[in-house]
Amino acid sequence: MRPILQLSLFLIFVWTATGVPAEAQEAQPDTIAASDSLKTAVPDSIQSAEKKKKKKTFEETIKDLETIEGLFTLYRKTEDGTVLMEIRPEQFEQLFLFALTREAGDGSYFDSAAMMYHFPFILKRVGKTAQLIHKNVYFRADEDAAMQRAIARGVSNSILGVAKMVDSEPHPERGSILVEANGFFIQDLAEVGLSTDNRKLSYSFDKNNSSFGKLQSFPRNTEIEVILHFKSSKPKPTTTIPDSRSFLHTYHYSLSILPKTDYRPRIADDRVGHFLTMYQDYDTVLKDTPYTRYINRWRLEKSNPGKQLSKPKQPIVFWLENTIPEPYRDAVKKGILAWNIPFERIGFKDAIVVKQQPDDAEWDPADVRYSTVRWMFNPGAGYAIGPSRANPFTGEIYDADIRISADMLRSVFRKYEEFAKPIAHTEEALPETKLGQAAYGYCDYADGVAQQAAFGWNLLAVRGPVNPTDPEGKKFLNQFLTHVVAHEVGHTLGLRHNFKSSTLHAVDQLQDKTLTGEQGLAGSVMDYLPVNLAPEGQKQGDYYQTTPGPYDHWAIEYAYRDFDNPEKEKLALEKLASHGSDPRLAYGTDEDAFGAPRGLDPTANRWDLGANPIQYHQTRIDLARELWQKMEGEFEQEGNRYQKLRMVFGQGFSEYRIAALNLTKYVGGIYHRRDHVGDPGNRLPFEPVPVAKQREAFHFLTENIFGPQALPFPPSLLNKLAPERFWDFSDGIWNMQRLDYPVHNVVLSIQSSPLNLLYHPLLLNRLLDLELWTEPLHHVRTLRRHPNIHLDRTRNQ
Repeated sequence: MRPILQLSLFLIFVWTATGVPAEAQEAQPDTIAASDSLKTAVPDSIQSAEKKKKKKTFEETIKDLETIEGLFTLYRKTEDGTVLMEIRPEQFEQLFLFALTREAGDGSYFDSAAMMYHFPFILKRVGKTAQLIHKNVYFRADEDAAMQRAIARGVSNSILGVAKMVDSEPHPERGSILVEANGFFIQDLAEVGLSTDNRKLSYSFDKNNSSFGKLQSFPRNTEIEVILHFKSSKPKPTTTIPDSRSFLHTYHYSLSILPKTDYRPRIADDRVGHFLTMYQDYDTVLKDTPYTRYINRWRLEKSNPGKQLSKPKQPIVFWLENTIPEPYRDAVKKGILAWNIPFERIGFKDAIVVKQQPDDAEWDPADVRYSTVRWMFNPGAGYAIGPSRANPFTGEIYDADIRISADMLRSVFRKYEEFAKPIAHTEEALPETKLGQAAYGYCDYADGVAQQAAFGWNLLAVRGPVNPTDPEGKKFLNQFLTHVVAHEVGHTLGLRHNFKSSTLHAVDQLQDKTLTGEQGLAGSVMDYLPVNLAPEGQKQGDYYQTTPGPYDHWAIEYAYRDFDNPEKEKLALEKLASHGSDPRLAYGTDEDAFGAPRGLDPTANRWDLGANPIQYHQTRIDLARELWQKMEGEFEQEGNRYQKLRMVFGQGFSEYRIAALNLTKYVGGIYHRRDHVGDPGNRLPFEPVPVAKQREAFHFLTENIFGPQALPFPPSLLNKLAPERFWDFSDGIWNMQRLDYPVHNVVLSIQSSPLNLLYHPLLLNRLLDLELWTEPLHHVRTLRRHPNIHLDRTRNQ
């Protein structure tokens, strides 16, 4: 065929295939006829390709799917588990908030109801995919500033998920597209696999056996539940998993809008302890620090600003989850509402409201619109945690969920078995706070406070009959639970730990219920406070602090007092923070409360109480000795098992261990303050502990830890400390290295810790440096001129 004829026929074919206008059809019937004859000559493969190019419409694609409308509309096909997510054009590159909660764990490695991390995110369209991107907002400058372009080029965002676009037409009106939601959400966002690798457990995420759970969407938030499977070919035996090769977790994702409000962030001050939202500010480099730090707090505004005392426009609402056993709900509620006292002092009436979740409630406690107190199951782990989530730009708290382990109360009454760690009670140190997480809201207070409660309960038992139904027993348990809840609620209000607050009262005043009822046992309920036990023969006061102390009132005022304007607020906050030199407001938090030698201030401790820690720990040693002397008479009774004696015996050692670790900090110790220049009292940041006090602490260690009469337990006890011989879920009896009680190993572990600390290079260097702090001024000048000569002189002394 000639080229010209080929070209003519091709043009006729193209014109016909693209649709010939009606006018042209009437005018040129011969051409149409020719093109019709050519259609039959087109190969089937070409016709098939033309049909494939035609996409389904949006409505055709979602025709048989369940529609869940909201912020992000979801479409679900139950038969095969398909979930599509609709993204509107304006939702790309828009900032949203992502919050992750572990709703159901495995009971061994990961707990349930865990409020995990949250972050700002954007969605970005790239080719035929949509990316879920963690937006980097930690370095900022004004959007119009030239520096912003440098920041955008100098830092990176992170892609957390990629979803394939569905091959369909956009929505005809909204212009939105559909993506396969599994690319965003059916993945190990919680990094379980990485965490288990670090623990040498080697569980991997199993995408094929993971699926979507409950889906909900609302105008301001979308709630997505996923059930994720993890598997291992080399598992370790576990207590709560029926087959250790496999476990399932349920995760809840909350996607919500980033609200634009007139909320005014409040600048943080290092003299008062609040959780922080912070970023590096590059609007100007002419500042002492590149950081801008906001405190995390709820938005509270008076409904009637003209009144001295007014209800807030929107109170802080806590829901008691329907999992909390009914007998404990009143004590939990009391711990929450106790915080209304400091709020009333700054003008807010009923700032916090408590509501009960109905048994038939359809809403999910992990929904970011609800702040909850939740009861959780994690066998052998007695603890409570109170984290919150805050706007990453302003620090405004918008969600909080407190988790309380059922085994926290269970641990008070356990008689024979350590459910998860059968012999750990006597051979392991008390749990340390995870300091890396403490600054961001993590708190494992109740793990230690449960052990303290068990010690206190058993001491009461050896002094006389006690049970959960008599008045004293009820008082003990209710105060215990109320105290723990109040501590965790404090965290959700933005307050950090305060490990110096325990020095509020003299040791001899701790049983004065009138005093402690008004001010608390300590300056703050945010301390790690031990059970308050009266010495033998003295009247018993409050067992636990159940009300905020003076420091808590101060911290709440700094965070929540309402001010008329920003300028007035700045001056008032500076004046308020300067009150930190008041001894009642003493403050030291997690990074101040390390043990020796890194920790240098002996008043910043966990598990002490009273203005004189040395005197306090002496009373605790006396209580441990009382427990040992009386325990046989109480627990060695016909019908009882000897295993109870073994557990109680170990609880006595715990008081020795705490005393040894805390009081070692006096040797070479330095009192540390956060005062600013010009604060009342003109205190300096550092003050060496007086030599007499250091010697007093050293004498305590000599007599009560290292001395020949330090541990006066009856020798008759040793042949009665029977171990548990029942099988349990953890196969504990197979893991015991010794059936007899390893008393010398336990004593050695208590003695070796302070001994190692006293000879630690950091402590020895500090002792050497402290000589200079007391040198006459002319010696200091000599050091500046001739440092080598002075150091040689010091070394020869």
